[in-house]
Amino acid sequence: MAIAAAAVVPASTAAASVAVVLMLVSWIISGRAVATLRAAAAQRVGQAVLVFLALLAVDTIYSVATWEDSWSSLWSWRKLALGLIVLGLFAEETWKLHLLKAFLVVSAAGSAASYVGWLGLIPSKTGHAAGVYFTNHATQGITFAVAVLCCLELGRHTGPRLRHLLQAGALLFAVNVVFISTSRSAYAALVCVVLVWSLGRVGWRRLPLVAGAVAVLVAMAFGLSSTLRDRVEQGIDEVRNYQSAPEVTSAGIRVVFWKNSLDLIAERPLLGYGTGSFAKAYGDRFVMPELGWRGWPATDPHNQYLFIAVENGLVGLVAFIAILVAAFREARGPSAYRGIVRGMLLAWCVSSLFNSHFRTFPEGHLIWLMVGAMLARVPRNDSAGSIQPDSSRARSR
Repeated sequence: MAIAAAAVVPASTAAASVAVVLMLVSWIISGRAVATLRAAAAQRVGQAVLVFLALLAVDTIYSVATWEDSWSSLWSWRKLALGLIVLGLFAEETWKLHLLKAFLVVSAAGSAASYVGWLGLIPSKTGHAAGVYFTNHATQGITFAVAVLCCLELGRHTGPRLRHLLQAGALLFAVNVVFISTSRSAYAALVCVVLVWSLGRVGWRRLPLVAGAVAVLVAMAFGLSSTLRDRVEQGIDEVRNYQSAPEVTSAGIRVVFWKNSLDLIAERPLLGYGTGSFAKAYGDRFVMPELGWRGWPATDPHNQYLFIAVENGLVGLVAFIAILVAAFREARGPSAYRGIVRGMLLAWCVSSLFNSHFRTFPEGHLIWLMVGAMLARVPRNDSAGSIQPDSSRARSR
């Protein structure tokens, strides 16, 4: 069920929710819940996640928000807990591979539909641009960028025939992002995964060479794709003109959110306003109807790091960054699974400068389920208390 959840979450949040519930039920009745949590807690990533979740819970005590809002915000971080569970479940390489296969099958189906829809051969999804059939355009674009990474990493460890098939798949996913996607986050994610994969092939000593090659590819994409070029130029213009723009813009309102969030952080830098407090703290200080869209309320600053700093202070931000550092350190090595983690983490770290993708439903579930599964390893002390494969545990996967 964890495999199903990670595979379908970009396409259907409802299906992912059902898969998560079934995963939790099968995990609980398997009788191995305690053992899997012990295995996860034995890893540095698991320890960092536990510290951060505990901090979020403690911060509900002094939050300026209502208890309902505080616990709702805490609940929104449940993806981290799910990642903790799969960190103790997916030690066997077979299950990692099954997850990636399922993810690529769903992504390939979505990509095929996207191309056909973009050509006008099938109706567009209601409320979405042509070629978008996943949850939204950003989720779809980022998912295809991850699919590029998965194809390239798996292709390094397969025979020539399958390698060529995976490389062709990577190319089709990348072309979709460049020419069909309108998500700037997806563009950034694609650059990140290509950069990380390339460095994994040639090593960090050749970073200048790799960065130059990636820059050339970006310039080519910018010149060839009018969609990409228009979206990037639009974002730049919106940032430049946010102070004078009469109407709200996607990038312009983000700048307002960021500036105001920094002011909130300056007032309570260490501990913040408490879990679930962002909307109230922001509203009490900055909501002013007379300012037009610049005085609109906000529930999220569209920056993951600012969101955490406002609610949980620099202490919370350091605790969150500790998770990322632990995951990056654990992802060192030539393994394809670790290469996927490195690429996804960098993509999410960059896109979360403009969104809260570590916490939003589709992106949050995808990153933490994938990172947990790919980093899972057999406990060093494989004794009677360790996790052994059984049918009930297989069902929870």
